[in-house]
Amino acid sequence: MTFQNLIALSLVIPIVVSFITLLGFYLYYRKKPKVDKGFKFAYYALSYRRKFWRTVYSMPICIISIGVIYLTLGFSKLFIFITFFITILFAIQATYNYVMWQRELKQ
Repeated sequence: MTFQNLIALSLVIPIVVSFITLLGFYLYYRKKPKVDKGFKFAYYALSYRRKFWRTVYSMPICIISIGVIYLTLGFSKLFIFITFFITILFAIQATYNYVMWQRELKQ
């Protein structure tokens, strides 16, 4: 097995495990009542208001992660792609949760 195959495998396995775990959480919590107060580890068990605020509070962790990636990769095309991708994902997630939170308030 070549070094490139090992790197690819070390990226694929965590992604697949994460996807399976998130799918399991989604299926488990989809019919349960959502929590709006107190601590809840599972993201899917939160109301849209709490999901929005968790997204906002996790942005500093994202900024630190981008800094670590910069220290490891330097300023490369991959770094620019990862930074852009993470920023877009956070923006979409925060916007979606905010819109759904406002819809819940109107109902």
